Amino acid sequence: MEISFWQERWQKNEIGFHLPQVHVWLKRQWPQLIEQGKLSTKSRVFVPLCGKSLDIGYFLDMGHKVVACELSIEAVTELFKQLKLQPSITPWGDGQCYQAANLCVYVGDFFTLNTQDIGNVECIYDRAALIALPPAMRSDYSEKLIQLCPKANMLLITLDYVQSQMSGPPFAVSEQEVQEHYKTKHHVSVLVQKDIIEKEPRFKKRGLNSLTETLYWLAPNQI
Repeated sequence: MEISFWQERWQKNEIGFHLPQVHVWLKRQWPQLIEQGKLSTKSRVFVPLCGKSLDIGYFLDMGHKVVACELSIEAVTELFKQLKLQPSITPWGDGQCYQAANLCVYVGDFFTLNTQDIGNVECIYDRAALIALPPAMRSDYSEKLIQLCPKANMLLITLDYVQSQMSGPPFAVSEQEVQEHYKTKHHVSVLVQKDIIEKEPRFKKRGLNSLTETLYWLAPNQI
């Protein structure tokens, strides 16, 4: 899957993956994780392949600092516009860095990020990154995340379905695959799991008879 694929999707506004509201599970689970002491109110959050997710605004409203990465400059421009933030724009690698208040977004290739770019991250929030990547790229992606944020917790949302019934993205990612990517470095637990096909008619039209959404909490293993 080439970078140009996602850039073209944004240019053509073919962004059915973009949620028009903050993810309901995030709003429900995030405060509980803070109450349980698994996160702090000052956590720095990393959002890979962020698009123009409204979830970022939620994190900012909660008082968190957010660092993110996105390929599409259109998506990042719209993100700052909807947040009513005027970014300062500086060069970064082969891309640019957009920064304002508690938000920093790197526009460019995720795989060129380094730990200095990301800083000390307490939690990774992956709502639509892993499932946006084809199988051949997912191992490299998960390894890069661990390299960038070795001590970070992760809140991960996936979709699973019979892959032969529909071509991705979003791609089907099973619980077994999540374990394969992360179990050597993290304890993986399921917070919420639900078949959401009846609320997703566009996927039903594409041939799916079941669509399982899962919210995982990944805690790094104690060293």
